[in-house]
Amino acid sequence: MAETDEDIYRKLQKHLDSMPIGFPATENGAEIRVLKAFFTPEEAKFATFLRFFPETAKTIWRRIKKTMDLSLEETQAMLKSMDDKGLLLHDSDPESGETLYLNAPLAIGFYEFSINNLDKKKVEAIEGYFETFMKEFFLTGIPQMRTIPIDAAITPDMGVMAYDEVWNIFDQMKGPFAVAPCICVQEREILGRKCEHELTERCMTNSRWYIRHGHAREITKEEARSILKKAQEDGLVVQPGNFKRSDFFCLCCGCCCGILTNLKKLEKPAQLVATNHYSEVDPNNCTACATCMDRCPMDAITVEDVAVVNRDRCIGCGVCISTCPADAIHLRRKAQLIEPPENLMDMYKKIMTKKTELRKSGK
Repeated sequence: MAETDEDIYRKLQKHLDSMPIGFPATENGAEIRVLKAFFTPEEAKFATFLRFFPETAKTIWRRIKKTMDLSLEETQAMLKSMDDKGLLLHDSDPESGETLYLNAPLAIGFYEFSINNLDKKKVEAIEGYFETFMKEFFLTGIPQMRTIPIDAAITPDMGVMAYDEVWNIFDQMKGPFAVAPCICVQEREILGRKCEHELTERCMTNSRWYIRHGHAREITKEEARSILKKAQEDGLVVQPGNFKRSDFFCLCCGCCCGILTNLKKLEKPAQLVATNHYSEVDPNNCTACATCMDRCPMDAITVEDVAVVNRDRCIGCGVCISTCPADAIHLRRKAQLIEPPENLMDMYKKIMTKKTELRKSGK
């Protein structure tokens, strides 16, 4: 019996679900609607032959040639086309410089790579699936991004680790520097919602792919520094990749960010965030002005006689601190620190190992 399009998309769903960041099925088929919105049937079938680890076009062709009857040149063309559309991840062999390809998860992956290429069909499909996907995103407790405090919240006596210090991470980034519009803001605009913040061009990266495809604007390092500083002043949450030498910063708001808005729905979001800090109020100085409550992106602060921080909700971003007129709220370091993975692939390996442990334990 010939394989139908439905068969192909279901096969891709199962294939992607075997990756470190999975793609779980739903009862209403929301995951298939996402795949149909992003992949043609041919692209979906092709993607099932890719793996989690990066491989050359020739290696992929050897695996795919009989099933899809493709030449090496046709395989290379398909890989380039799907890479141009942001459906894959790619890397470079450190020795030969040859391009390597691997499957991209939904996020951080082909959703973010559709920057400037969203339409209503994609957005509606994502909206219908995101809540299910967020459970997968946070399943292992090893998120793909982490929250670090804004610079204004850090004092010299805190002993902040180098991987939690925004300017240290920034200075380690190699060029080129670029800034892209926020994909979450673009999604909300399609749905008729406007971001509460003026700064919407705020995803900072050194990705040549973004620049080459016109998704990001190349800027100088000083311009990048200015944008990062402006984002912190505007109350955006600083979220680099969850590894020590991150190559990007997401500067996120509580009104649009897919991660923060879904975390905010939970009773104890702090348990699912990679953060080493929390805010604490000095009741003797607090004037109950509620500035911190209005600024908090996670609804972690309530105000009666004084402001009170809910530690189960506080993600340690420090956004509440810089505008406190009474200097009554300060950042504290947690007793038990979370050390991020070394790099992207190390993070994926740790996530995969943890998922295997959870499956064995029946959780």
